Amino acid sequence: MREHVCRYRQEVVWSSWKPSGALTERQARRIPLCGVCGQERPGPPAPPVLREVRAKVPAAPPLADAAGRKLAKALLRLGKGREGLLPTRNFLTDLSRKGIPASLAEEWIEKFLRAGWLTVVWTPGNPPDLTAVALRKPKALRDFARPGEDNPRQSILLEARARVESLSHPKAAEIFALLEGPEAENLPPRMIEALAALAVHAESGEVLAERAFAARHLGDSQALASVRRRIEKLLGPLAGIGVREGASVLFLGGEGVLRLADRELDLRILAPFLGLAREVLGSLTRIKFPAGGLFVVESLAAFEACCRGEVEPARNALVAWSEGYPDRCIRRLVELAGTAGAPLRIWADLDLDGVRIARLTASWSRSDTNFFRMSPRDVESASIRHELAEPSLAAIRRDLKEWPEAPLADTLRTLLASRSRVEQEAFLSER
Repeated sequence: MREHVCRYRQEVVWSSWKPSGALTERQARRIPLCGVCGQERPGPPAPPVLREVRAKVPAAPPLADAAGRKLAKALLRLGKGREGLLPTRNFLTDLSRKGIPASLAEEWIEKFLRAGWLTVVWTPGNPPDLTAVALRKPKALRDFARPGEDNPRQSILLEARARVESLSHPKAAEIFALLEGPEAENLPPRMIEALAALAVHAESGEVLAERAFAARHLGDSQALASVRRRIEKLLGPLAGIGVREGASVLFLGGEGVLRLADRELDLRILAPFLGLAREVLGSLTRIKFPAGGLFVVESLAAFEACCRGEVEPARNALVAWSEGYPDRCIRRLVELAGTAGAPLRIWADLDLDGVRIARLTASWSRSDTNFFRMSPRDVESASIRHELAEPSLAAIRRDLKEWPEAPLADTLRTLLASRSRVEQEAFLSER
C-alpha cells in the first residue's frame, strides 16, 4: 500500500457486550480513525459517550400499580406497540406532559429494564442522562398495563378484521389496513370495535349524529365519545365519513330546478344556497340541470365561493357540498345528473383523501366527468402548500402501488414528489 498521511475523523464505536451482574452492557466511544487505513490515532483511551444496558438474566416482573401501568401504556403508545427504538429522544418530556414525572418514569424504566422488557441507553454524567429506550417485549408491557385483556382483544380484533375485509369504501380500506398492522395489537377493545363500526358506516353512505351512530353500531350512545379523539388522530375528522353533530342535510346552490312532488323549486330564488333534509331529497322525482351540469365540492369555503359566482367554471352549474366523503344524498344527485345526461365536475383537496373522494364520486356517474383544479400542474402552481408527514407519504405510496392507473394517479405522484398537499382554499386566494 502506498504511504499516506493519516486523516482522522471521529467515529462512534461500540464495544462488545459484557456481563454486569444480572445485566449485560456495552459502551460507545468517539474514536479518531483514519479514513484511509482505518488506524486509530495514538493517545489515551477516549471516555465513553454512551452506555447501553439490557437484562442478561431477566428479573421477576415488577408488581403493578397505577403509576407503573400508566407508564407502560405511555411507552406502548410512543412505540405504537412495536418492538424497537422509541421514535423520540425527548420521551421523558413527552411523559411529563402526560403527568408522569421524570423521576418516577426513570424508576419504572429501571424495573422494566431488569424484567427484560426494555433496552436502555444512558449518556454518562453525574447523574447519567437517560438518552434512549427500545421496546424488547411489547406483549409483556401490554399484559402489565392491562392484565387479562390481551386474549379478549385478539378475538375482538379478529372479528373486526372479518367485518371490514370485504368493504370497498376508501376509508373502510384504510381502517382495514390499520387493523391489519402492528399498531392494532395495542388498541383498546372499544376502539377496535369503533373502528370496525366506522368502516361499515362509511360503506353504507349514511349520515348520522354521533350519539345515533354509537347507539346503533356500538350499543351505547356515549360509546364513541370516549375514543373519538384518538380515532380522529388516525383517520381525520369523522364528519368526513358521515358522523356529524346533527341530522343529514344536503347543501345546494347555483342554478337548477328541483321537482318535488307537484311543485318545482328554482335554486336561484334561494341564492346563494339552501339546505335540504335527506328525506326531502328522497322525494325528488327529477332535477332540471343547467348547461354547466353538476359541480360537487368538498370544502365549505370553496362551496360558498362557487355559489356566490366567485369561481368561473361553477357558474351556470348546480353546486353541491359533499362535506368530505360523499354520502347517499350526493350519490343520488350524481345518478340523477347521469340520467339527465348532465356533465359532472368534481373539486376536492389535493391530498390522498381528496383524490379518493373525487374517485368515489366519479364512480357513480354515467355522464362526462371532469376534475377541477386537481391536476399535477395545479399542485405545482399552488401558491400555498403544506408539508406532508411521513405516514401520509407512505399512504400515498401504498395507493399508487395498488392503483397505479387509477384516475388522478399522476396527481398523487406529484404530491409525493413535492412532499406536499394543497387545500382548495389556496386557489380561492388567487381570484
